[in-house]
Amino acid sequence: MLKSASVSDTPAIAERRRQFANTIPIVVGFSAVRALMETAFVFATRGVSWTAAILWTLPSWLLLLPLATGTVLLAIRFPFDRRNRAQSVVVHVVACLTFAIVHLAVITPFRVLIAADPVNWDHLVRAFMIAFRLLFYLDVMTYWGIVGMYLALYYSNLRTSLAEAQLAALRAQLNPHFLFNTLNAISTLALKGDQVAVTETIGRLSGLLRAALEEHTEEISLAREMDFLDDYIAIQRIRFADRLCVERHIASDTLDGLVPTMILQPIVENAIKHGVNAQRGVGHVDVSAVRRNGSLVIEVRDSGPGFMPETVRDGIGLANTRARLEQLYGARQRFEYGSAPGGGAEVRITIPFHDTLP
Repeated sequence: MLKSASVSDTPAIAERRRQFANTIPIVVGFSAVRALMETAFVFATRGVSWTAAILWTLPSWLLLLPLATGTVLLAIRFPFDRRNRAQSVVVHVVACLTFAIVHLAVITPFRVLIAADPVNWDHLVRAFMIAFRLLFYLDVMTYWGIVGMYLALYYSNLRTSLAEAQLAALRAQLNPHFLFNTLNAISTLALKGDQVAVTETIGRLSGLLRAALEEHTEEISLAREMDFLDDYIAIQRIRFADRLCVERHIASDTLDGLVPTMILQPIVENAIKHGVNAQRGVGHVDVSAVRRNGSLVIEVRDSGPGFMPETVRDGIGLANTRARLEQLYGARQRFEYGSAPGGGAEVRITIPFHDTLP
């Protein structure tokens, strides 16, 4: 029997609960700051002790918490999205005025009692007008401060979620691309009747895919990335045998540096395709990594004909690599490629060096 999901299990409600939980520090923080400002004002203007100032403003403190909570809930419901921006403006302007008036109206009787005045209409009106003159602007600032902090957190999380979704899409695009190319290599070996090579390639492919799919982080250490690359090169060596020569020049102080997961595989794939597959003799691929001025610089070179001027354009691998670097590092990264001065193609990735240490 199928189990139906309750309303509380819906993604939208779960997301709103998460948003509200994340804004609890905002509610507490703004309420505390607002209360301290009011207490300091009473202390400075009325010439009373801090204890008396705290007692005077205590009702205001206690009321701010539910009002601030309601403000956050309203900001969650009306976050100034493009489709309902005008409605959100109207709602929040009305809510802001309501926030201030309700706050002042509720604390007015307590102010009269604390002042030891008779609780009558004249004293209530007088106390309300004084509170309105002194505290109304502070209530307005408090309301919009809470809304502003929530919106800053909301849109920051939104941008982060969007970036994560785009990175996931890029990785999802890369994995089939790599898989299809490897399966084509296996089919070529099968047509040649090399059963041993087919069996070994499938085994290595299985291990590589298992490791890649189990890796859920966007960044891994360069040492781990080189392990992935070694598995991939082992698959290619089964296909090319002695025609493929890969050399590594990885500085030891770069191995702990974090790099995007499987960032090197599509670049080396292009190097093998154009630097080895296009040649009759031995094709060379050189992979190097060094630290330079606070950055990690990774280079991949091949001994092929290089990039032809009339055909230089981003394929799936290069376009995917560029997009992932831009998503992860923004303007702090550089992705360069072209024909090397001594012949062949060269690709260079420069990213900020950061490691697993706190």
